[in-house]
Amino acid sequence: MASRTGEPITGPLSKKRRWRVNRKLLTYLIMILLVLAACKGNYRSGKSFDQICSQVAGKTAAEVEQLLGKPDAREKLPMGDWRWVWWNYTFLDGDGYPPELRGRIVHLEILFSNPSQPTLPEAQWRVVGPLAVSYALAQTATAAHP
Repeated sequence: MASRTGEPITGPLSKKRRWRVNRKLLTYLIMILLVLAACKGNYRSGKSFDQICSQVAGKTAAEVEQLLGKPDAREKLPMGDWRWVWWNYTFLDGDGYPPELRGRIVHLEILFSNPSQPTLPEAQWRVVGPLAVSYALAQTATAAHP
């Protein structure tokens, strides 16, 4: 390290200056990383809800599981259909959503309809119809008020 006049700085003062500079750089780096972490959503997919809708349309349960991974919950519905849910899986994006919902993290829900062929294995059931893929808004934790 050199002084303003160009002469080398030696002794304990130079070590303190270096530590001060390094500490400032480390502090800035940590702050930048925290800001970047806060900006990133907590969703598990890199695709928006609309992208996933078009990706899974007409796919079988086995194909959907291969594309998205195992669901967090599988629910057998009264009419014999299956609803699969992936929690905090994706986000809403695009002009089709109100500004206050854009970027919101949602739970992905896919309905596999009971086919007319009773012998068809559940892995071959398909995503059928425009309402087969839906979402539920993920709730943010809030403090309880007495």
